[in-house]
Amino acid sequence: MLLNKAESLISAIIAKIGKTTKPRQKFILHILILYMGLRGKYNFINMSRYGLYTEQTYRNQMSKPFDWGAFNVNLIQQSCSKELILAFDPSYLPKSGKKTAHVGRFWSGKDQAVKPGIEIGSIAVVDILNGTAFSLESVQTPKISKNEPGENLVDHYVNVIIDRIPAIAPLNIRYMAVDAFFLKKRFVDGITSQSPLEIVGRLRNDANLRYQFTGKQHSGRGRKRKYAGKVDVENIDRRKIRFCFEEGDDVQIFSGIVYSVSLERLIRIVFLQNYDQNEIGTTHTIFFSTDLNLSPEKILQYYRQRFQIEFLFRDAKNFAGLEDCQARSESKLHFHVNASLTTVSLAKALHYLNIPKEERDSFSMTDVKVMYFNQFITDFIFSKLALDLSCEKHRSLYEECLNIGRLAA
Repeated sequence: MLLNKAESLISAIIAKIGKTTKPRQKFILHILILYMGLRGKYNFINMSRYGLYTEQTYRNQMSKPFDWGAFNVNLIQQSCSKELILAFDPSYLPKSGKKTAHVGRFWSGKDQAVKPGIEIGSIAVVDILNGTAFSLESVQTPKISKNEPGENLVDHYVNVIIDRIPAIAPLNIRYMAVDAFFLKKRFVDGITSQSPLEIVGRLRNDANLRYQFTGKQHSGRGRKRKYAGKVDVENIDRRKIRFCFEEGDDVQIFSGIVYSVSLERLIRIVFLQNYDQNEIGTTHTIFFSTDLNLSPEKILQYYRQRFQIEFLFRDAKNFAGLEDCQARSESKLHFHVNASLTTVSLAKALHYLNIPKEERDSFSMTDVKVMYFNQFITDFIFSKLALDLSCEKHRSLYEECLNIGRLAA
């Protein structure tokens, strides 16, 4: 049975993460399954229409803390492969009104503009071998004024990650992939100095880089020479940034160790040179890692897999009500956001990663949501009609009802 499988997995994980009262365990189990099949808006009124509790009970229960990090670490350990990396990315959520905690103006990547609402900083674990992401935990970004002294936005992001390093220790993760926004010394130094993580990211196409000097040093007084000139990103020195391999007919990959002026450290770069077939010219992209020994193939793979966190946001927004919460308090918003993202992770664990890799199609949250909604309606109708599922005819009809509307029944 669909629900029995989900209930068994969720109950087993909750039992592992510490002391939780029976009523609280029952609520967490209920809310995660409800989120997988709920139709309409994910607000308290609609939850009370489909769920087991009153509107006020949902409000009260969602104001209480729950250890989403520990829950998701256990889910990842049970479901994912051993090759894992972290991904971190903020996501904008629209929110109207003035009373919501930390409401302000934040950058919306989709609209390429600063818009009123709230923002969450989300940490995800990317399963490299399976090519998918699981949510670890999301934290709401406070409204920070640029003119006020003290912690700035980058410091907040660093603290969110560092605070969760003990929770992810059992996963033995060494690398974190981030986008170009985080190419800041304050962020890179904050992560690498306070944790075992190394950063994989992308540099600006006009990044200020210098070659290492490897020649013979002069024997006189004075400081020894460290650099051998600026890297011309339009015409790299292939004696120092060496050819590695090709991707198709148009792209060549080069790699080497250089000094980043903005980060004030040595980094390994991977330089993608794209040769345009239309004779317009060539273009390039530069990726980097703070781990000088990480292979160019892995740097490319880890950065490209970072984009799985965007699919996690997409599925949570489209199918798990990430943007729907009507709550205004920080505690309720935190619960809802993490319940929404965790729902997508659970759906992957239950209905995607358990399928042999060679037999998988692409993951469809639409199918999962249809299945759980069909289960809810079918169970309700069959219980009212008092139909005996041990009867083969009734059982066949029951299974048929579960697959109504699925993309791949």
